[in-house]
Amino acid sequence: MVKKSSSLLLIINSLLIFALILYVILTSLSSKTKIVYVDNSELFDGFSMTKELKSTGEKEFINRKTALDNLYAQIQSKSINASEKEILMKQFIQGKEELEQFNQIFATTESSKIWSRIHSYTEDFSKENNYQLIIGSENKTNVLYADEKITVTKELLTYINKRYEGLK
Repeated sequence: MVKKSSSLLLIINSLLIFALILYVILTSLSSKTKIVYVDNSELFDGFSMTKELKSTGEKEFINRKTALDNLYAQIQSKSINASEKEILMKQFIQGKEELEQFNQIFATTESSKIWSRIHSYTEDFSKENNYQLIIGSENKTNVLYADEKITVTKELLTYINKRYEGLK
């Protein structure tokens, strides 16, 4: 009786160990980390918000540049006297400095807004697709190697544009 009991325990223990090993193997296979990458330049440039803000900035730049060009034309005119020319030259210099500041500030603040939105949408995209890590790279400069099969740039770009346009 003791012999049958110990044989039965040995079989049960073997089955439990086998089940435990099988569980560990299946768990490790199913919890494989999903890592993908995107091309940051393509993502940024293809984002609808980038295109909109760039268009708005270009319009403002053109308006300011046109005003400066008109001021410069007045300065070059032979019909104004030296004191008027000096006043216009000061206005021109100030306008040129303001245009340069506008370009710097606009580029910095708008880029920051765009990246903030991209990060927000990317977080949602990652959760929906069960990605644990999305690596962003400028033309793979920070990534030494990435298989083209794991890029999700186009899918993410489509996703963020739909989200931005209120379609998703």
